[in-house]
Formats: sequence, C-alpha cells, structure tokens
Amino acid sequence: MGILSRKGTKDIPKKKIAAIIVGVIAVIYIGLAVFFTNHFYFGTVINGESCSGKTVADVEEMFGKVSDDYSLTLTDKRNKEFTIKSKDIDLTFHDEGQIQKIKDSQSSFGWIVGIFKNKDYNADIVRYDNAKLEKLYNGFELFDKNYVIEPKSAYPEYSRKTNSYEIRPEIYGNKVNKEALYKEMQKSILSGNKAINIDEAGLYVQPKNKADSSKLAKAVEELNKKVKMKVTYDFEDRKEVFSGYEIAQLLNCDSEGNYDITINRDRMIELLRGLSKQYSTYGDPRKFKASSGKEITIYGGSYGWLIDKEKEADELTKVLEAGKSVTREPVYSQTALHRTKDDIGNTYVEISLGGQYLWYYRDGKLVTSFPVVTGNTSRGHGTPGGIYPLNYKERDTYLNGRNYSSHVNYWMPFNGNIGLHDATWRSSFGGGIYRSNGSHGCVNCPYSGAATIYKTIEKGTPIILY
Repeated sequence: MGILSRKGTKDIPKKKIAAIIVGVIAVIYIGLAVFFTNHFYFGTVINGESCSGKTVADVEEMFGKVSDDYSLTLTDKRNKEFTIKSKDIDLTFHDEGQIQKIKDSQSSFGWIVGIFKNKDYNADIVRYDNAKLEKLYNGFELFDKNYVIEPKSAYPEYSRKTNSYEIRPEIYGNKVNKEALYKEMQKSILSGNKAINIDEAGLYVQPKNKADSSKLAKAVEELNKKVKMKVTYDFEDRKEVFSGYEIAQLLNCDSEGNYDITINRDRMIELLRGLSKQYSTYGDPRKFKASSGKEITIYGGSYGWLIDKEKEADELTKVLEAGKSVTREPVYSQTALHRTKDDIGNTYVEISLGGQYLWYYRDGKLVTSFPVVTGNTSRGHGTPGGIYPLNYKERDTYLNGRNYSSHVNYWMPFNGNIGLHDATWRSSFGGGIYRSNGSHGCVNCPYSGAATIYKTIEKGTPIILY
C-alpha cells in the first residue's frame, strides 16, 4: 500500500507538465488560427511577392504600390536591356476580389501547412493597355533589321583553292521569336515577374541544322564528287572543259531544309550562253578570201552552228546528276558542214553579186564557174548577201510566184524561196542584166552549170553571196 502511494505521488507532476505543455501548444495554435483568420499563411506568395502574415488590405495596398513602381526588363544576348514601365502601358492594380478569394481558400486552422511548404499563387490583378504595350514592344531595337542577325544553318561552302566543299558551322544570330517573347512578356506583367533573360528563356530562333548533321556530311560528300568531275565539250579542233569552280556555280544545296542538292538552271543557262557566244557561229560575220584573192568580210545569212541552250541545259543536268566525267558535243538547234573554227571549210558555192559570177569549190578544188543573173535590183528583188546553208535539192519542179510559174530542171534553195536553178529561158548571163532584167531573187544559172553543181552538192553546203 505504501509502495503504491509513493509511485502515484511521483507520476502526478509529469502528467501536469504534459497537460500544461499541451495546453500551451493548443493556446498558441488556436491563437495563431485566430490570427490567420484575417492573415495569409506563412510562406504565401502571390505573383512573386511575399504575402506572409499580411492581411488582404495589406496585400492590396502592397500590390497597388508594386503596380505603380512596376517595370519589366528584357535582357538580350548582348546584355542590352529593354525596359517596360508601368506608366508606359497604363498598368494599374485591379483586384476584383481575387486576393480575398485566395485568403478564403486558406483555412485558419491549416496555417501550419505554410511553415513546411510555400503556397504560390498567380492572380490576374493588373490591367494594362495592350495597344500601348504592343507599340512599345514593336519599337524595340531588338527587332530592327540592322540589329538582328538571322540564324543560319550549317552549310557547305566551296573553296576554289582546294576545289572542295567544307562545312561552315551554324550561326545562332540574335533573332527573337517575336510572338513567343510577347506572350512571355504578357505573362510576366500579369504575374509580376520583373525580368526576362531572352536567351535563358529559350526565346531565340534557332538555326534549323547543325554542323554535326549526318545529312550535311552526306551532301558534302556528294558535292565533292561532282566538283571533281569534268565535262569536256568537243568542238573538233578545240575543247572546252567545265570542272571545279564552273560546276560548283551550278550546284545548290538546301541548307535550311534537308540538304537536297539541286541544279541552278538560271546559272547553267548563263554558263551555256557564254559557251554559245564563243562557239556558236550562226549568222556571225566572217572573213573570207574571195576567188579574186581579196579578203572580205561577209555579214548576215543563216549559216553556222547554234547551240540550243535549253536542250543542252537538260542534258548537262543529267550529266551532273550522274556525277561522272564525260566528253560530249552540245545539243545544236542548227549545224553546219564543219565544226572547226573555219566552219565554211573548202567546199562551198561563191557568188559575187556585183560581178554576177559563180564559183563552185569542192574539197578546195574548183569544180565549175560561170556567169549568173541574180535578183532584179530595179524592182526591189535584189538577192540578199550573206552565207546560207543549202536546204535541199530537187529535180524537175516548178517555181510559182504571183504572176509566174517557171519550170526548172535543177532546184537548190538556200534562203527561203531563194535558190540556185537553171534558167533555160535565158540566152545570156552576167554583166548588168540583173539591174533591169534580173530574177525575183533567185540565182539564175546556165543549164550545164546548174547540172554540174547539182550532181555533187550536198545539203548544208555553204552558199556565199557578197
């Protein structure tokens, strides 16, 4: 009995102490609960501003001041700052009871939660003039064409020195994703955020392709294959070679896409225009040594070689796509008898319009010569000078005009309806007959002379008139 009594005596103070502690804690907890009936939890953050222990009125007053003093600073890659101040956009605090709603969501007896975990809230509690913001934003140097450096994907660049393509790294530039930055800026203004680092926020437009692209590596390999090839144009006594630089000028590589290699047709046509200018002879003036021994220049006519630039561009495109060296002749829209620099050669018909005389040479040897009668100059039918190819030859035909129909045994046209033919109705040739009694433009020949020429002349033979 005594032992039990002593034990109970010792336990009484401990129970009282525990009760007192519990009571004190309860009083403190209830007291703070009463406090948090009108105050925000500890750790409460609204729009980035600490509202711990503040009343709704305190927070509203604070945000009123914050709105008046608010500014948002954008910082770009060059550490240049672009600032928007509240007064620039008519920024005002505009609660509409949202602060109170946040407070009401915090039960007074749940205040202890804020000790262990911050409570972040975003509230739409400001208003501003969006038109003013947009105008200010658009006026930033950030978007000035002289300030902006466009991003550029890694690309292949041709080196004439090494006759090869090398990879040039991407350029990041400083072009902002304008729409995305504007949205981020609007969010910052509404949430009270005061700074945006454009680079850290990932708001710059990025180059599409990087230097480590496998597609780029493959394109460079293919491009190098093409510039190592040679396209040799054969002009019989001359050669023209396109390789290296010339070929590189014809190649496009879509570095902003999938590095597809295409042929630049416009540049190709320009290249072929230069080739044609050098090697086409159609209608060119020519130095010619006449039978008289005198060297003369002959203008006009339709004789000569003419490169067909469009069709040759089609063929050259196929060659480049195949990527193999070739020797070829270009596609011609018109050809002549000889491809050498002197494309007249030593087989031709020579006619002196002033002397009214004809010579026919074959392989450098005179086959025949005789006087002729050409177009009537007094009636405006003078035979045009120049060099023309023989179009064809025909036996036993009729030449029909407005007021005539003449039978000829040998017909050899070279300039439209103008040609060589026998004129059996004439008894004399040469001299000044052509001035008043000439032809309608054709070259009238004695029967035997026309027959001799007809026997061996071939299509395309140059007919030279001066």
